[in-house]
Amino acid sequence: MSKLNAFFLLIIAAVGISLTANVLRFNVSVFLNQLIFSAASLILVEVSVYFYGSNQLSWTILLFIATAGYSFKLIGGIAAALTSVIIVYLHTEGFPLAVLPIYLVIGASAGYISQYLLNKKREHHSWMYMLMDQSKHLQVFREVSTTMQGTLQQDLLLKVILTSVTAGHGLGFNRAMIFLASNQAKSLKGIVGVGPMDVKKGYEVWEKISEDRLKLRDLIEHNFDSNFTDPELNAILRSLDIPIDEHNVFGLALSSQKPVIVKSISKEDMSQILIKDLFQTEEFALIPLINQGKNIGILLIDNIVNKRPITLMDTENILPLANQAAIALDHANLYEQIEEMALRDGLTGLLNQRAFQKILNDHFPIEGNRNSPLSLIIFDIDFFKVFNDKNGHLLGNEVLMKLARVIVNSLRPDDFSFRFGGEEFVVLLPGTLLDQAEVLAEKIRSNVEKASFPGENTQPSGTLTVSIGVACTNHSGITTKNELIEAADQALYKAKNAGKNTVVSFKEFVTID
Repeated sequence: MSKLNAFFLLIIAAVGISLTANVLRFNVSVFLNQLIFSAASLILVEVSVYFYGSNQLSWTILLFIATAGYSFKLIGGIAAALTSVIIVYLHTEGFPLAVLPIYLVIGASAGYISQYLLNKKREHHSWMYMLMDQSKHLQVFREVSTTMQGTLQQDLLLKVILTSVTAGHGLGFNRAMIFLASNQAKSLKGIVGVGPMDVKKGYEVWEKISEDRLKLRDLIEHNFDSNFTDPELNAILRSLDIPIDEHNVFGLALSSQKPVIVKSISKEDMSQILIKDLFQTEEFALIPLINQGKNIGILLIDNIVNKRPITLMDTENILPLANQAAIALDHANLYEQIEEMALRDGLTGLLNQRAFQKILNDHFPIEGNRNSPLSLIIFDIDFFKVFNDKNGHLLGNEVLMKLARVIVNSLRPDDFSFRFGGEEFVVLLPGTLLDQAEVLAEKIRSNVEKASFPGENTQPSGTLTVSIGVACTNHSGITTKNELIEAADQALYKAKNAGKNTVVSFKEFVTID
C-alpha cells in the first residue's frame, strides 16, 4: 500500500475520532491530548506496516482501537473499531468480517474500562472536595462556637452569626439578615444584616476584604464597621415587622422547622414580594432558628452578587450553625431577662438602686463638661408611716405600685425612674437643666396629688402627697455623683420642713451642708 494511502487513512481516523469528541463535548485541551495519543498509536501501526508489511495488521491495529477506546470512551472505541476495519480492508484488499466482532469488543471494553476509571477518579475528587468542604465547615463552626461560648451579649452573637455565614472563609453567602421573634412570637422583627444593598457595593466590599486579606476572626471584629455593612440595608431591615402565619413563607419555615428555599417569588405571598422589592433579590433561603420548640427567629440568606443558586446542600450545611445560633440567642435573651429582673424592683417594676448606680455612672458628665447636664429628682410620700400604721402594709404596697405608674406616666421617654427604698423614689433626667427638671418635678407632685389612692382619706391632709427635692450638675457646688445625690437629698429635707407637698431646688444653696 502506498504512503499516500496510509496518510489518507490517518486523516480518516483523526476525523472520525474528532467527530466522536465533538459529540461528547470534551474540553479542548484534553481532546487535543487524547487525539495526539490516539493518532500516535495509529502512526505506530502504519510504521509497522511500512517496514514489516500488512501480514500482522489485523492484530497490530488493536493497539489503535484500545488507545482510541481509552481516550474517547465507548463511542470512541466503537468508532475506532469501525475505522480499523476500513484500514485493514484498504491494506489487504479483503473485508475482515471475522475480526469485526473482536474489534468491537476490544473497542467497547477499552471504552468501558476508561469510563469506569474516569468515574472512579471523579468520585474520588468528589469525595475529596466534600471532605475539604466539610473540614472548612467544621473549622468555621469551631471558631464560631468558641466565640459564641465567650459571650451572652446578643449584639455580639448576631455579629458572629452573620459574619460566619457571609465571609469567604466562612460559608460564603453574599448576604445574610436576621429576624427575631417578638415576645408574643406573633411577628418577626428585622434586627441586623450583613452584606451589600446592590451588586456594585458587593464587589467593593469583596475588593476591600481581598486587599486587607481578612480572615474570619478579623471579619468578626470588623464586619459591623462601615466598610463592611450597608446602612441603607440595615435601616430598611429594622423597619420590617413581618407577621408569622401559615400564609407566608416565614411562617412556613418556622412551623415546619425546616429551611425553605424560594427559587421564584410567589405573587400570592406578600412577604416574598416585600423581600424582593426591598432587597432586589429573586432567590433566597430562610433558615429557622428554633430552640426546644421555641421560635427564636429566621436567618435569611441570598447571593445578590454572584447569583449562585442556593441548594439543599447549602441549607443542610448551614443548619448546625443555625441550631447553635438559636441556642446561643435564646440563652442570651434569658440572660437579658434575668439581668433586667435584677435591675428592677419586684414590687413596683421601677428600676432599683443597682440600676441607679449604673445609669448614674453612664450619664454623669465628665469633668469640666457642662454641656450635658444631669438632673436628679428625689421624693418620698408624706406621712407614709402614718398611712401604714392605720391601713397596714398590704394597702401600703398597693399605694406604692400605683404611685410608680403615676411617676412613669409623668416622665419623658428617655427619663429613668427608680424606687430607692421604702417610700423613697428617684428620677434621673439626662441632658436636662434645673429649670426643666423643676417643671417635671412639679408635674409629678401635681399628678400624685390629683390621683386617687386607696386609703388616702386617712392621711392628715385627706389625700396622698409627696415632697420633692431637685438638683442639677450645672451647679458650681456639684462636681461628683455623691454631691449630686446629697444636694437633691438636702433639697428634699427643705421641702419636708417647708410644709410638705412641695418642690424645692438646690439652687438656693451655695455649698452642700
